[in-house]
Amino acid sequence: MSVLNIAQWYAAIEPVERKWFNSAMAKIVEQFSQIAEVDSIDVPIREFSEWGGPQQLELKPENQAMNVRTVMLGTPKRVQVATFAGAIEISREAVTDVKISQLKTPAQALGRAAKKTPEYLFAQFMDRSHNSAYPVTADNINLCSASHVTPYGTTYANTLATPAALSETSLEDIRTALRTTIGPDGMLAPVTPKALIVPSALDVLSEKLTKSEKTLGSANNDPSVIQGMKRIVFDYLTNTTRFYVQTDADNGFYWNWREKPTFERDNVSLTMQAIFICFFRAMWGAENARCVYASDAT
Repeated sequence: MSVLNIAQWYAAIEPVERKWFNSAMAKIVEQFSQIAEVDSIDVPIREFSEWGGPQQLELKPENQAMNVRTVMLGTPKRVQVATFAGAIEISREAVTDVKISQLKTPAQALGRAAKKTPEYLFAQFMDRSHNSAYPVTADNINLCSASHVTPYGTTYANTLATPAALSETSLEDIRTALRTTIGPDGMLAPVTPKALIVPSALDVLSEKLTKSEKTLGSANNDPSVIQGMKRIVFDYLTNTTRFYVQTDADNGFYWNWREKPTFERDNVSLTMQAIFICFFRAMWGAENARCVYASDAT
């Protein structure tokens, strides 16, 4: 009877480890993909900018030349793919002294880490939405600001001037503000609410607001204009009072996979160890600040 050598042992273990890695990933329900448009790309860099159109057309009198209008290019923005990785080591001693079934825990942990990391990364991106040190949108300004700029130099806001806690009133104010949104050409470009995004702390209140047919907590019989709005609870947000209204604007939140989570084996020379590694490459963010409107409530 032949005896398995170390390389053969690791080759036998690898599919088992991969199975546990994948099973751990499969048990976790994604949340960030409810917010971002997720797709795969074949390039390591994403470049974008806004183009401002010719604004309003002018009256052209008969037999007279029309005025030449200008199309303005906004600030170019570049986002680059980032790599995230982790590894577990399995020694010869572990292979021979421990039951193979007991080796599943580290593989499962690695799978869990691979599935959870994008959640934390996208939540961090949103948690920085009001921090001017993190410019992300096409105008090179942080995600939510009172001073976003179009290519024509017109400013617009996508956050309440006076932060307000989550309520029907604050959501009504945001809905009204969205109808006065300024487009890249400086003209009105109204957008409509698509979803309410809240942290865990606002889960219950947001459900009451979006499910109540009448104005919440009022003795009047006024209908709720918030009822029926899609609600997304993003548990990984660390700010417990800030909330967001996602809109139907184009070129909004994105998550681009360059390489999805990959599980591979690597041998370490002269150590009698095998290393099982996981990595992914991705980039994420938002091009168009009009895709969201927030209240930086405290």
